[in-house]
Amino acid sequence: MKRKVALLKILLIGFGFFGVSVLWSLYNADIPIILRSTYGLSYAASGWVMNLDNILAVTLVPIVGFWSDHTWTRIGRRMPFIVSTMPVGAILFAIVPWIPLWMGTTASSLAAFVLTLFLVNVCVGISRSPIAALMPDVVPPEERSPANGAINVVGGCGSLLVYFVVGKVSAGNRPLGFAMASIAVLAATAVVFLTIREPRDALDRQLPRSQHMDFSLLRRLWTPSYRSLLLVCLAIFFWFMAYSAVETFYPVYMTLEGPSARSSVEWLGTRSGIETNVKFNLGVLAVAFMAFAIPAGYIGKVLSRKTAIIVGLVGVTAMVLLLAFYIVPAVELAVFVAVGLSWALVNINSLPMLLDMGDLTLIGSLTGLYYLFSQAASIVSPPLVGCIADLAGGTMSVMFPYAGIFFALAVVCMLFVRPGDKPAAPDISAECTIPRSGGRGIRMSRFS
Repeated sequence: MKRKVALLKILLIGFGFFGVSVLWSLYNADIPIILRSTYGLSYAASGWVMNLDNILAVTLVPIVGFWSDHTWTRIGRRMPFIVSTMPVGAILFAIVPWIPLWMGTTASSLAAFVLTLFLVNVCVGISRSPIAALMPDVVPPEERSPANGAINVVGGCGSLLVYFVVGKVSAGNRPLGFAMASIAVLAATAVVFLTIREPRDALDRQLPRSQHMDFSLLRRLWTPSYRSLLLVCLAIFFWFMAYSAVETFYPVYMTLEGPSARSSVEWLGTRSGIETNVKFNLGVLAVAFMAFAIPAGYIGKVLSRKTAIIVGLVGVTAMVLLLAFYIVPAVELAVFVAVGLSWALVNINSLPMLLDMGDLTLIGSLTGLYYLFSQAASIVSPPLVGCIADLAGGTMSVMFPYAGIFFALAVVCMLFVRPGDKPAAPDISAECTIPRSGGRGIRMSRFS
C-alpha cells in the first residue's frame, strides 16, 4: 500500500524553508547596504563578503548531506543538525547590526562584523541540506514534486514577509528588523522540531550502514553507469549558470542600458522610476512562481518530471530572449509571469528527479549534490558574464545570448536522461536495529 502524507505535515516541514528564506532575504537586502554605507567597502569587496554563503554551500552543504545520511540519534538523522545550528545562527544574525553601533566603523569592527557573518553562514550552511532532506525523508517518491511545490510556497511566504514587513522596519531601525527576522527563524525552527518526529515519520528507519561519511558517490558520479545522474547534475549547473546571470544583472542592464530605458524615462520620468519598475517585475515573477509551485509539482507527477523540466526550460529560454528586445510594459509584465510559471516547472521538479536516482539511504548525499552543482553555478556565473560583458565593450546585452546558450545546454542534458535509472541505489538489507534509550533495540523492517 502506498503511503500518503498529510498536506499539513508537508507544510510544517516547509517552516524550515520559511526560516531560511526570512534570514537570507533580509541578509541579501541589508548586508550590502551596511558594507557600503557604514563601512565604505568597494563593490568588489562587498561582493566577496556576500559570496560567503555560496562558497560555504559548495563546500559545507554537501559534506553535511553525506554526514547526515550516516547519522542516527533519538531525534533522527536531520533534526540534530537543524536544532543545533539554526537557533545559534538566528541569535548571531540579531547581533550583526549592533556591531557597528557598539564598535564604530574601525577595522576591528569590520573584522568582527565579517566574522559574525561567517558564523551565521556556517550555521545556516550546516542546517540547509538537512532541512531540504526532511521532505524526501518523509514523503514517498511519487508525491515529492507536489510536496516540493508546497514547501516552496511556505518558503516564499518568508521572503514576502521580509519584502513587505520586516524589510520596511529594518530600513528605519536596523536592529529591530534583524531581531524580528531572528524571532521568525527561532519560531520556524521550533515548529519543525515540535511537529516532525523523524523516528516516527521517516520512510527509512534503518540504522546507517556505516557511521563514517562515504564520499564515494562523488567519485562514482563520473563512471558510465552513473551517466543519468551526472546529466541531471550538469543540467542543474547549466540552468543555474543562466538564471544566476539574469537574476544578478537584469536590473542593472534595464536601468542603465536596456532597449526600453529611454522609453521608460519618458513613461516614468526618472531612472529611479525605471529601477522601481524592474523590481516590481521581479516581484511579479516571484508571485507567479509561488502561485504555480504546487501545480508545477502535480504536472511533474502526471507528465513525468523530465517532461515538465524540459517544457519549463524551453519556456524560460524563450521569455528571457524576448526580454532582450523592446516590448511595451504590459507585455513585459506578461513575460515575467511566464518566466515565473516556467521556472516553477524547472525548479520544483529538479530536486525530486535527482532524488529518484537513489534510495532512502542517500537522500542527504543527493541533496548535497544538488546544492553543490547549483551553488557552484551561482559562484561562477556572475563574474563570468561580467568578464564577457567587459570584453564586449562594457555592455550587459551579452547576458541574453549567454543565458540562452546555458539553458540550451541544460535541455540537451535532460534529453539524454533516463528517468528510470537508479544508479545510486545500493543493495541493503531490509532489517536493522534502532537503539532504544535503554541500550536494547527494536527490530523493524524498512517501511514498518
